[in-house]
Amino acid sequence: MNDFDVVIVGLGPSGSMAALLLDSYGIKVLAVDKEKDIYPLPRAVTISDQGFRMSQLVGIEDIYLQNSTELGGAAFVNKDLEVIGGSIDLKGLISANGWPPVSLFHQPYTDIAIRQKLHTSNVKILLEHEFVCLSDEDENIRGKFLNSKDNIEIEFSCKYLIGADGGSSNVRKQLEISQLDLEYNRDWIVIDVELNGENRLGDKALQVCDKGRLATFIPSHLPFRRWEFLIHENEDKHTFLKDEKIQELISKWLKPDEYKIIRKAVYQFHSVVAKNFRKGNAFIIGDAAHQAPPFMGEGMMSGYRDAVNLCWKIALSIKNKLDTKLLDSFEVERIPHSKFVVENSAGIGELMEAYAEAKDPKEVSKDLVQKGYGSFILPNLTKGLFFGGTADASMHAGEIFPQPLLFKNNKIDKRMDKIFGKSFSLISDSTFTVDKETLNFLEQIDCKSIVLSEDYINDNSWLRSFLQTGVIYLVRPDRYVFGATNSEVSIQHLVEELRLRMNL
Repeated sequence: MNDFDVVIVGLGPSGSMAALLLDSYGIKVLAVDKEKDIYPLPRAVTISDQGFRMSQLVGIEDIYLQNSTELGGAAFVNKDLEVIGGSIDLKGLISANGWPPVSLFHQPYTDIAIRQKLHTSNVKILLEHEFVCLSDEDENIRGKFLNSKDNIEIEFSCKYLIGADGGSSNVRKQLEISQLDLEYNRDWIVIDVELNGENRLGDKALQVCDKGRLATFIPSHLPFRRWEFLIHENEDKHTFLKDEKIQELISKWLKPDEYKIIRKAVYQFHSVVAKNFRKGNAFIIGDAAHQAPPFMGEGMMSGYRDAVNLCWKIALSIKNKLDTKLLDSFEVERIPHSKFVVENSAGIGELMEAYAEAKDPKEVSKDLVQKGYGSFILPNLTKGLFFGGTADASMHAGEIFPQPLLFKNNKIDKRMDKIFGKSFSLISDSTFTVDKETLNFLEQIDCKSIVLSEDYINDNSWLRSFLQTGVIYLVRPDRYVFGATNSEVSIQHLVEELRLRMNL
């Protein structure tokens, strides 16, 4: 008998999301972190529409909503902050996920609230304990941890172990998982300030394509603002931590008396992806699995996607006593998707460099421009746990199913993702029936059958585009479409394919 079903190493955003998700399924979880307290300064600042929707799965969306500001857009600009090559306007847009495309939050506020929610959950939390090593024995894992207060080692056994312990992950090293370096490695200084007075800066993120020094401006959640500046190879990076240097860098935006510096840190922006996200019954997620330059603002979101993709599969595997077939799809789905984020985050950096070097922005390669701007749109999944094993646009397989919304006075009144439940769901705009054998399987995996009323469909253009009369969608717990009925695929075909792919 194991001490826990799952042990999670690391309680940053990805580890916390994984812990809350598994707890919501009734899984016995131990979450371990080497630190005693929440990191008090901002690191991640961006949450996407999908990030908000993933937060709904564990009831933390209000935490982000109360501590975030909607991003107005993004633009590539020259050294005089004049727009070059176009810009993206986001203000007022709502995506298929039912949220604005990008919002900016203040991480110390959200992390504290999420930690408080964890403390009220059934998750066993162990702080000030550092992961030492693991052993995989007969499909079960023993993890060893060192108590930093008294230097005593302690062991726990579990069915699965998740390493969410950051870029220098000890879990990844213990598993001997190597990394693929995509060769964008530059030193940058990241500066966060708190405004002293009224904000007079815009609500767009700016990629400053200045040959003298590339920079990024992020209009963080008020009263905070962030800048990132490239440090050239021949420069002493330590001088960039001096307040006088920071004041010089920010001078085209603010005067020194208009802000207080709350964080300054030199980072090497990496672009790396682990070659594997799994070894046996141990997994890595978040920065332990991939690290990208921050230009897309998708670092934390990629970690959330890892956690959501993995945890429902672990939960169903434990509850239904499955073999590893369902879990095999984790790497198949997440590695290519993570690689896209890492590559295209670096692509934005490359486009900034190209704009900075060009005498005329029109001289920049169209392929590079397309790659840079296209990076803001994440692709669908392509292979994995889908009908036929491959995404299929004709049935929206591999796409995220739109969130049902209720409107009042042309504004979103309620987001209704909860009607789909925590497992699979069959969704249509009209009634449908299944045979007894199919029904027994659906009950085994807690699949819901849902007929969406006109109240959900009429005012939601995203849902209208999916719900053609009589089509039935089989949607996964992470809201990705497994497949849909058509003239050749019946509801029984869909469900039988799922059964085979889950090995049930």
